[in-house]
Amino acid sequence: MKFDAITLGRVFLYAFILWSAFDRYILPKLYVFDPVRLQEICKESIDLHGEESANYNRTLLFNDLAARLQKEYPKYVAEIRWDEWVFNNAGNAMGAMVLLHASVSEYLIIFGTPLGTEGHTGIHMADDYFTILTGQETFFYAGEVDTRVFKPGDQNHMRRGDKAQYALKGFALELAQGCIPCMLPFGFLEAVTSTMDYQSFGRTVWITARHMGQNLLQGKI
Repeated sequence: MKFDAITLGRVFLYAFILWSAFDRYILPKLYVFDPVRLQEICKESIDLHGEESANYNRTLLFNDLAARLQKEYPKYVAEIRWDEWVFNNAGNAMGAMVLLHASVSEYLIIFGTPLGTEGHTGIHMADDYFTILTGQETFFYAGEVDTRVFKPGDQNHMRRGDKAQYALKGFALELAQGCIPCMLPFGFLEAVTSTMDYQSFGRTVWITARHMGQNLLQGKI
């Protein structure tokens, strides 16, 4: 079959129409996580083990949060595995993350650093919900002259297609809902072009693929 410019243009146009319909009408129906409920669960754990509590301990906080998330979403949230924390460099920001859920349409991670980092959020085909667990996130969009500040229990919702600069000193529960495979190049690129941290890259690919495969097997896209 001969493909000229007009034929290729039609193929791209039809593919775009199909993807747009899938993205708008089907993909949102695949979501299982409720950002409002996630924020409520985070606040429950923060009340017990957060910075203002008498029992402040990050390890206890993360373990308690993961257990509550598993109870709320038993089919979809994995047990927190402390040996699976991996470094992540993206948008010139660096931190560590542990994966609690990954599928084609959603991911749920704990991400952060006790040292502090800042960078570009990237532009994504997904909504991002960043619920602060410890420390704080500062954030601004181009054109703003004042800093947005998010503290433990606050949730920063960045809509798909938005871009911003952020700084984080602490940890957050991050939920992304949208085209997750489209986000992966942003999360992986610096590992192979800048940091040369192929070990973290390889472990992240394997852990993410494992979670996605497990969820696909139980019908979660």
